[in-house]
Amino acid sequence: MTDQFDRAKQKLLSTDYPQWRNLLSCGALLLIVTGTASSWFYTYYTSPGAACHKGVLYLSYAWLFVQWVVIGYLYKSRNTPAFARDGIKVLILLANVWFGLFLFSLQPCA
Repeated sequence: MTDQFDRAKQKLLSTDYPQWRNLLSCGALLLIVTGTASSWFYTYYTSPGAACHKGVLYLSYAWLFVQWVVIGYLYKSRNTPAFARDGIKVLILLANVWFGLFLFSLQPCA
């Protein structure tokens, strides 16, 4: 039992992360994050009834920039433990789901 606990602890605290896996996961996150924001940018700039949501547009630019910075940190860092790296990735994905739901629940201006 103690042996299994020690192996699980070592796995969670491991900082060994292959470069190809790091590149692949960060690239996938960049695509998802940029796709969420880009879909809102497209909707805002092509819909005539979205002009009243200019504040949300600025929030989207800041949202995208901050997520790019965090993903860049994940790509560059070599000493982040596995549990923290995986937790950050899950939080980014969940945050984009909620942000996308928020953006597309906005009603057009009358």
